[in-house]
Amino acid sequence: MRSACAGLLLLASACSSPSTTTVDGKEAAPPVEPTRDEVDEGCRPATVQGVWARLEAEPCGWELRDDEADGPLVLERLGPGTAEAVRGEPPEACRARTCVYHGDVSPLGPLVLAVVPATDSEMPSDVQLGVVGPEGLAFTSLWEGAGPPVVTDLTSVGPAYALAPFVCGEALALLAVPRLSAGEGTEPPPSLLAREGRIDAGVLDEPAGPVEREACTAVELPVP
Repeated sequence: MRSACAGLLLLASACSSPSTTTVDGKEAAPPVEPTRDEVDEGCRPATVQGVWARLEAEPCGWELRDDEADGPLVLERLGPGTAEAVRGEPPEACRARTCVYHGDVSPLGPLVLAVVPATDSEMPSDVQLGVVGPEGLAFTSLWEGAGPPVVTDLTSVGPAYALAPFVCGEALALLAVPRLSAGEGTEPPPSLLAREGRIDAGVLDEPAGPVEREACTAVELPVP
């Protein structure tokens, strides 16, 4: 699994380059130290090894980790009693490269961000959003349909626009936002606008319906 560092838009959690730790010859998640004291009564202790991201929440947070050395991802709440966990396969690109994962708990539940590294640049080649649905944790690209990448100083820095997650009432939606100054004063490409709207966690790649942008609030994730 898989990690790369970038950030730009929306909030928050610092990211760092992964180590090359291996387990039985296989790539493993680098140690992720807890970012808060485990003082919440009833919360289970955080795991240290094999954790890709921590999602802060009250009273107990979540952690994203490997289910097995080379198996699916597990998003698990560190609450008391029986573990509240969902499983899902990582994005296809994250099986061949090491992605950086971030997470946050929105009013509609936990969200995961997977930043896919480029093979020839420190910039991402894609950004994927993971949401919890009926089949578990599923991912969709925030860059698909965003048009050709912007090239600065002979380096591809990704598209001028991208989708970003928003909470719109009782629904989660993806809306186009400028991610580079090259997008200011221009319109997002039609192929990206076609992907805007409320999303169904079970069918992420097909918008489930339009939303009023004015009634939406951006989710605090470090969307590159």
